[in-house]
Amino acid sequence: MKRVILFVVMLGFFLPLLAQEIPLTSDSYGHYDPEWSPDGNWVVYEKWDATGYNQIYKVPSGGGAETPLTSDSYDHYSPQWSPDGSWVVYDKDDATGYAQIYKIPSAGGAEIPLTSDNYHHYSPQWSPDGNWVVYEKWDATGYNQIYKVSSGGGAETPLTSDSYDHYEPQWSPDGNWVVYEKGDATGYAHIYKVSSAGGTETPLTSDSYDHQVPQWSPDGNWIVYYKWDATGYAHIYKVSSAGGAEVPLTSDSYFHSSPQWSPDGNWVVYHKLVATGYWQIYKVPSAGGTETPLTSDSYDHYEPQWSPDGNWIVYYKWDATGYHQIYKVSSGAGIEETEIGNNQTGAISVYPNFLTGNTPIKLSLSKKGYVEVSVYGISGRLVYHNGPIQLDKGSHQVHLNNLQNGIYFLKVNLDGHSIGEEKLIILR
Repeated sequence: MKRVILFVVMLGFFLPLLAQEIPLTSDSYGHYDPEWSPDGNWVVYEKWDATGYNQIYKVPSGGGAETPLTSDSYDHYSPQWSPDGSWVVYDKDDATGYAQIYKIPSAGGAEIPLTSDNYHHYSPQWSPDGNWVVYEKWDATGYNQIYKVSSGGGAETPLTSDSYDHYEPQWSPDGNWVVYEKGDATGYAHIYKVSSAGGTETPLTSDSYDHQVPQWSPDGNWIVYYKWDATGYAHIYKVSSAGGAEVPLTSDSYFHSSPQWSPDGNWVVYHKLVATGYWQIYKVPSAGGTETPLTSDSYDHYEPQWSPDGNWIVYYKWDATGYHQIYKVSSGAGIEETEIGNNQTGAISVYPNFLTGNTPIKLSLSKKGYVEVSVYGISGRLVYHNGPIQLDKGSHQVHLNNLQNGIYFLKVNLDGHSIGEEKLIILR
């Protein structure tokens, strides 16, 4: 599951001189979380389609017709290709009433459950050798733990088991480690690793800031992530996978999220909220240097992913259709830009974007102001509204205990200015 971080920006704009985005979908449904196939020929993603549920789809990376891989009356999330490209793994809200881990042949066929107990399972990731799947599980401890299961099915194996929440597990390239974020005793989210065979957890960060969405470098020597640091903004950082000092890769007065390494390890791509008030796709050298924008229009772009050959970036974009569509852009493209004015007025972060039990939405305000929170069902009907209410700078919580399981869209206003719309998943 992806975490969400929302921000508001006012005044200022960029002048784009070069960009060419290519849409891969263009209908009247929402598309999310694209992932490249290992051979680069396909993109798999989630789509809220005519069934009224979130299904798994694929589309040729060169363009063409969409192919549904699932089509039942359950929601499916977070698809990931197997290393050989033969399977897609995902989590599904099935007849057990819980989110379970499933796989399906990438060519189409019957779904195969890998878990089936009375707990929620999220965010599956294949091991590099294809023999295991790691994921998050809300288990009997009452916390989100890291687990693995054989990709052929069998007993689940816990890799963590304490009284803290663990999120976003990722295998190391050699398969010997799993990195993740953990809300630990510091009161902040930190980057940790644990042996994929099980054992003691090792913290890689330990200060008084939140660190989120860790990703291994292709050579396994570094971990990249985003961190809300002393600047008051979320920035891209890296840390040695063996431990050591954190290295910032960005340091301006904008928000950065969801970094991903290039296949050669020389670049990091991410989405960045710029002075226009929209999220754009950017890249930065992994050794540090100047940021390069890859998109620059008046729409939001999210969750960029490199193609296996490193030549393209795929992502989803809220475009003129009024829905989130799948797009790609050349990774070698760049946009020269001139900044004309910038006066950021505040920020709101929402974490996590899936709610279980009585988990509240956490709002962190960088300024005092009037906040208005609205939640809409998938049909567009308003199901929750609060505000405008004046809140001080700092942390606040919003409880949505009366909402049923499902997908919703969250909208937040600060001082009358719309931040935008984000997907919110409720599983109780």
